[in-house]
Amino acid sequence: MTIIGKIGIGFILTGIIMFFIMGSMFSYMGDISPTIKLIGEISFVLWLPSIVLGIILLLKKKNN
Repeated sequence: MTIIGKIGIGFILTGIIMFFIMGSMFSYMGDISPTIKLIGEISFVLWLPSIVLGIILLLKKKNN
């Protein structure tokens, strides 16, 4: 597997982890620190673009 394929898989896995972090932040009912809240907000914005970029990199690997 080329380095582009490995990076693509890394982006997909990162996107999945960010999705679970986002889901846990939205379902949490107590007080949280501002840092954890910021991580949840960043995960909300970037989880889908991360997965899409990973898929694009994997498809580029297959075309080469």
